[in-house]
Amino acid sequence: MNYQFQLNEETINLQLEKASAGYALTLNGQAYQVEAANLHEGELRFMLNGQLHRAFIASDGWQRWVHLNGRVFNLSVPQTEKKPRRGPAAGPKHDTLTAQMPGVVRKVLVSVGEAVEKGQTLITLEAMKMEIKVAAPHAGRVEQVAVREGETVQRGQRLVELVE
Repeated sequence: MNYQFQLNEETINLQLEKASAGYALTLNGQAYQVEAANLHEGELRFMLNGQLHRAFIASDGWQRWVHLNGRVFNLSVPQTEKKPRRGPAAGPKHDTLTAQMPGVVRKVLVSVGEAVEKGQTLITLEAMKMEIKVAAPHAGRVEQVAVREGETVQRGQRLVELVE
């Protein structure tokens, strides 16, 4: 899974992949081998290059705070610009459905041109071992599917275009 954060003026790119022994972590192009275990909600213990670390993590909206080795890091998740919606006078209602958190697309249940009902599940994501169903906010027609099964998505990434 790919993540991107802001720390002051610096953009941090983080890629995390499951490996045979823990995780392969790439942080701004530098590779690390990590073994991690969640202890409690918001607490993470991990071995990095043979050294044990403990981090405490809290989030609020787009903000993340990480307490690690006596220091607190305030990270923000870059916000993507949202496509403005057109009003009723401009024609049919268009909705861009986006990922609410980073994850992996497990199922794409619709195709372009398909008619859907309000509340119908369009895509299923997996994030942090949870299944997230992306449902149609209203009845309409699928105008575009922007992802494929197995693809990793970021928070705010476009998944489906729906027209009323």
